[in-house]
Amino acid sequence: MPDDGGLTAAEAAARSAVLSVTSYDVTLDLTGLPSGEHFESRSVVEFTYDGTGGPGLTWIDLVAERVDEVVLDGIPLDPDEVVRGDRLRLGPLGGTHRLDIRSRHRAGSGRGLSKSVDDGVYAWTQFQPFDARRAFACFDQPDLKATFAFQVRVPLDWHCVSNRRETEVAEDGDVAVWRFAPTPRLPTYATAVCAGPFHVARSERMAVFARRSLADALDANADELFDLSRRALALFEDAFGVAFDGDSYDHVFLPDQPGAMENHGCVTWNDQVLYRSEPTAEQRRRRALVLLHEMSHMWFGNLVTPQWWDGLWLSESFADWAALWAAAELGVLDRRWSVATALEKERAADADLLSSTHPVSRPIPDIAATEANFDAITYAKGAAVLRQLVSVVGEDAFFEGLRKYFAQHSGGNGNLPALLAAVQPFTPVALTTWSRLWLESSGINTLSLEDGVLVQDGVLRPHTISIGVYAGSPLAEVARVGLAVTEARTEVPLDGSGLLLLDDRDTTYAMLLPDAESIRTLVTSGAGLTDPVARYTARRTLRGLLLTGHLAAADIYTYVTASVPTEPDPIHLKALTTLAAEATIYADPAQRPALEDQLATAISSVLDPSRLVLIEALADCAGTGEQLALVDSLLTNADLPQPIRWRLLTRLVALGVADDDRITAEQTRDPDPDAAWQAAAARAAIPDAAAKTTALDLLLTPPGIPAAVLRTFGAALWHPRHDAGHATPFLERLVPFARATDWFAAARIARYVFPTTADLPFLDQVREVATAVPPVLAQALRDQEETARRAATARRAQAPQPWA
Repeated sequence: MPDDGGLTAAEAAARSAVLSVTSYDVTLDLTGLPSGEHFESRSVVEFTYDGTGGPGLTWIDLVAERVDEVVLDGIPLDPDEVVRGDRLRLGPLGGTHRLDIRSRHRAGSGRGLSKSVDDGVYAWTQFQPFDARRAFACFDQPDLKATFAFQVRVPLDWHCVSNRRETEVAEDGDVAVWRFAPTPRLPTYATAVCAGPFHVARSERMAVFARRSLADALDANADELFDLSRRALALFEDAFGVAFDGDSYDHVFLPDQPGAMENHGCVTWNDQVLYRSEPTAEQRRRRALVLLHEMSHMWFGNLVTPQWWDGLWLSESFADWAALWAAAELGVLDRRWSVATALEKERAADADLLSSTHPVSRPIPDIAATEANFDAITYAKGAAVLRQLVSVVGEDAFFEGLRKYFAQHSGGNGNLPALLAAVQPFTPVALTTWSRLWLESSGINTLSLEDGVLVQDGVLRPHTISIGVYAGSPLAEVARVGLAVTEARTEVPLDGSGLLLLDDRDTTYAMLLPDAESIRTLVTSGAGLTDPVARYTARRTLRGLLLTGHLAAADIYTYVTASVPTEPDPIHLKALTTLAAEATIYADPAQRPALEDQLATAISSVLDPSRLVLIEALADCAGTGEQLALVDSLLTNADLPQPIRWRLLTRLVALGVADDDRITAEQTRDPDPDAAWQAAAARAAIPDAAAKTTALDLLLTPPGIPAAVLRTFGAALWHPRHDAGHATPFLERLVPFARATDWFAAARIARYVFPTTADLPFLDQVREVATAVPPVLAQALRDQEETARRAATARRAQAPQPWA
């Protein structure tokens, strides 16, 4: 049965107006997956149709290769008559009904129920936003919540995990039958089944699962995962006033999961976060924030579910904000609360500068638009403005409102008006006005300092901002003024000279454009700021000036090079070196070697084997014979974490110092089961046309390469020192790849493996292709094209220096 596409908001609203769902009993037979690609499902649904005006008609969603049986209230229906594309027509209806559907499905590649192969076969589900229907018949929309009881048939040596604990594991010949207790009322997309010969570690009500080839890595990471999960659950339960309503909380790590997913009590992750060697501070930070983000979804999304996908931000923005808040409360971020929010604001601003920007909360007409809405506006910008709201309302009042919201809508659905109504009694702030300005309007303001006046462009929004005055050597605060900005122009009551650092306490969300003297001071002396929050704001400011054409790449390198020797915070140090690598794309290709040499020299002068972030950064900038010899010598350290070893080797390969034999030798010494993919990424960095063609073949021949490797692969394929002449074949093959796999997979490639160094004629081709593909790929292409065009324009005519 073909997949006919999506669901509109109007259709979903009409169906939920007359339909309520009580329960699902779902049986999945996965015994065919070890040797094939198919599985069987049976879905028994109890629902009520209460429409008026006589017998009614509706449909249930199902994407299957074959529908074997449909029984409504004990009466068999002919599948040939009721199946219409990806919908099964039902009627006449009235009152309570029982529907029983048996169907046959093909395992997907990241949507529905998928199959991964390593030391064995592993099956896992990914249902958000509209893919539960690919595994079993269901009313697949977020406001038709129900309980789910799963029964799963698997080989005897497999383990099975779902949203609830198993109640029974019985043998049926050479098959194991796992039965799970019914869930609380959930949306279809938050349900999950994972099965395979997993290695398992347990602790009280928690368990972690991974493929057997990662048993050592799972065991090494388990205690840290259990400890943070346990502390976070207690924190969220207290903060939100509602206990987690599951009987277990498990993490399942999988090789092909594209990121992480908040299935109720059964969070799935890409298993790259099971670090095979000692993680860096930045890796720990990222993993902790993802864990906290997904856990907060047990409340934001699972306990109270958005009515429709225009409320996606009610899950994702809140989850990003809650993760940052919890990380600070639990000591995960410590002083890095501000560097984390600065990074979040940068991610949001990147999206807000694009033509695809949109309000955090906006109407979503259909599933196609939903799929394009999982972006940094919905996640990072929403989190940034929520943090502002919390500071204005007050944390205690905000949490009082959230507790009211959860109590009122527990087990059901919520929307923006419901949230505002819950919080409003606890604050004098007019939340409908705040929402209209911050959540329901698009774009980012620029706050510019001009002759003692702070100028706000665009939609006039309220900003609470501090401006610090810094002077001396090193720079230290000598004065500060706090401003409540509501108008286009606000007088700044500051006298004297020095660095005027806008938003130096990190309290608003805006692009920051200081005066010319302050920009000059930031570039030449900003590394000397002693206050950590001021340093984070300085970096964020300078990055924004690069993106908006007010600074050249050389200015960024000046600042980063001066900062590297003295920056004590490893996470901020990572952000600094990442900024330099980003600026490389904005530099004229003829300038890149000299700029990279400048940074590599600074790194080499303070290199310490314990400072992994600097060793990692050297892989982005080493270029001279002496520097490459240093990189080569670092590879003699057997204790160096393997991911960093691959980055260093890839640099040597890209610059022609190491050959394929070195790659093969490194793959042999790497115990990681994914070493072959790391080797493939390194080979993509070989500087010859044949190697680039081979890399494109691997990338764009279905099924392609794992999602977790895409960024690494893309960085090697489009190395800044290499010509991007093979960009056109990449674009020509992307759409055929999408048609052979799915548009989601192609969109991931477009986002993570885009030729950012390509010049303007290629980017014109991208614009044309984007007009003829579905929204999820079109937006990815347009966003990457705009970002790359900004850099290409800067390369052609180096950015002006208004402060020079």
